Amino acid sequence: MIDTTKIIITAYQNPDLDGTACAFGYAEFLQKNNKNAVAAIFGTPHREAQFVLKKFNIPKLNDAEKIVAEVDEIIIVDASDLRGLSDKIDPQKVTEIIDHRKVNEAHKFPQAKVQIELVGSAATLIAEKFYNNQTTISEYSAALLYSAIVSNTVNFQARVTTKRDHKMANWLKTKFTLPKNYTEEMFANKSQFNKPLKEIIFDDFATLELPNCRLSIAQLEIIKVDNFIKENIIEIKKILNELKKEKTLDLIFLTCIDLEKAFNKFVIIDEPSQKLLEKALKIKFNNCIAKKNGILMRKEIVPLIKEILETNKTV
Repeated sequence: MIDTTKIIITAYQNPDLDGTACAFGYAEFLQKNNKNAVAAIFGTPHREAQFVLKKFNIPKLNDAEKIVAEVDEIIIVDASDLRGLSDKIDPQKVTEIIDHRKVNEAHKFPQAKVQIELVGSAATLIAEKFYNNQTTISEYSAALLYSAIVSNTVNFQARVTTKRDHKMANWLKTKFTLPKNYTEEMFANKSQFNKPLKEIIFDDFATLELPNCRLSIAQLEIIKVDNFIKENIIEIKKILNELKKEKTLDLIFLTCIDLEKAFNKFVIIDEPSQKLLEKALKIKFNNCIAKKNGILMRKEIVPLIKEILETNKTV
């Protein structure tokens, strides 16, 4: 018998591929376990998520704005704090949280069952539910979850990657037809911008309230990072200055991850950001740019910065 409790599964506003995949996949899992659940998103999926949805002809997710007032329960995936969530979400209605961030605000959702585990992708946690419960998974969900794992781990090069990510990705790719050179195509598409650079930067822009500091980190995951920064450095600095003023920030910086060559490049516009990052990440800036070999995701950077701020008490 199907449980009549109305549930939506959603993520941050304008969700990235991981959030989109988790919402779609977990809704399917719950439906197959007799729950009245639907995947719904606030805003517009990130361009990478749109690519995957189109590539595999996956049905569009529901508009959460239209149905959130009618539901009994809300489950949030690839998210665990209020920042970035729609203000239409009542924390009291959130009954479950599934995420993979060390820094979170799960305690602000008093009714929620919380699953936060430090794997490379939240999609791994959703895939494990199908795998561990021997629940049949559709090609749609398999393709989305696989793509999210590959994206979040930067094709398994990022330090956040775990054996669990590898295991679930290997299992998922047996459940759908994986196109030839798919990862390369996905990363190349992610690096193509079809709107102004300020909008692209704001698409993956996170603001954090840290000790004595309001900080925003913009993150881009693209190919040919060196060329991108060289060709756009003046505009990047202008955009960061504009956002710092518009969002009333203490600190702001851009981190660019090279998807092919596995390194980060950081761009700063002020001395306090430079000093903080040099100390937290053990890097050295030259003309507002610094490079760090190996891939460092934003979710790894935040705890390092938070530790420095908590120790020093000043920016």
